[in-house]
Amino acid sequence: MLDVSYIMGFIGVALGIMIGIFIYAEVESSIDCPDVTSNPDGNAGCSKAKGITWSVIGILPIAMFFGLFALFGGFNQI
Repeated sequence: MLDVSYIMGFIGVALGIMIGIFIYAEVESSIDCPDVTSNPDGNAGCSKAKGITWSVIGILPIAMFFGLFALFGGFNQI
């Protein structure tokens, strides 16, 4: 049977994914990249910044899992 720490960890993953999607949607809508024809370097940097936000959002659910897992005593049983 699963322990409470595992259940809370998986709930943390779900919450982390939802929070990550909300954060990414705000970042995506607030950043306006310059036009490729007028400023190619600025557009490349902007696209790279938006790509990095996906990496950060991908780490968030993992961090939420381990945070809640540890908070509810999951590492005490290992």
